[in-house]
Amino acid sequence: MARIICFYNNKGGVGKTTLSLFFADFLSSVTIQKKKSRVLVIDFDPQASCCNAILGPERSAELRTTGRTLPHAIREKRLGRKVKILDYIVTRKEDNRSRTKKVRLGNLDAMVADPEEALHFDETGSLEDSLDMAAWLRSSLAKEYDFIIVDLPAALSRRNGFSLIGAFMADYFMIPLEPNRINTNAIPLTLKMMENIRQWRGEKRSFELLGFILNKADRRTKQYRRHKEAFGYYADLAGTRIYDNVLPPAPALSNASDDSIHFITLTDRYEAYYPHVKKLVLEVIPDMGFAVKARQDK
Repeated sequence: MARIICFYNNKGGVGKTTLSLFFADFLSSVTIQKKKSRVLVIDFDPQASCCNAILGPERSAELRTTGRTLPHAIREKRLGRKVKILDYIVTRKEDNRSRTKKVRLGNLDAMVADPEEALHFDETGSLEDSLDMAAWLRSSLAKEYDFIIVDLPAALSRRNGFSLIGAFMADYFMIPLEPNRINTNAIPLTLKMMENIRQWRGEKRSFELLGFILNKADRRTKQYRRHKEAFGYYADLAGTRIYDNVLPPAPALSNASDDSIHFITLTDRYEAYYPHVKKLVLEVIPDMGFAVKARQDK
């Protein structure tokens, strides 16, 4: 049964999409009970930045043109038509064309968003419709995957019915933060939205807030130390934790989501910072009750 993981922050530009990609890439390379893991990324951000990084913008555009996006599937379902949800999933295949002893990016499935169709749902759907679509997607996909990564946009509200479907699906939330004043000031609104989502979902559909993940952070700097106490205060307030492993400020990590670059291995994508990505994911996964085995570069 899939663990459904969601990254959210009320503020944009803090690394939600980047972390979604990091986790999806790494988890696509691990084994669970001696089998390769099955990972799906669902883009509930109408910009589809995460799926663009995985599939390339040309492939994403083709899926929109042919009506093979998640919002198209949802429209068909709401019209009462029979929908084979797996027909709306596309796969980034593991690239085996060249020899390498490094860990390859594994097979990774994705569901692409379409901004016009997402807007149609926002304008015509209700909160109950979002809850119903979330329940349908969970029941249709949970047995097909080990991990489902949900990428959400910033600044969610009750008006964002399409994106709320993703929030209503999630078993686990993580909040990415950068150590600066603007991010610190945004935390209360982010936690408020967490409470709204919990209330809208109801007690039987609750979720777990796993913790804060620090992005572009360096514990040796004054910048980090200046905001450390505030991060700790808000983590205690939310009854959650701050993960020990952080992602450092590094151009290589920013380039990892560049859809114009073709990557074959995890080291290609994350360069010397791959160990940071690996340590962070391996720290988080046990909190979901999963034991994974990471493959090693030879």
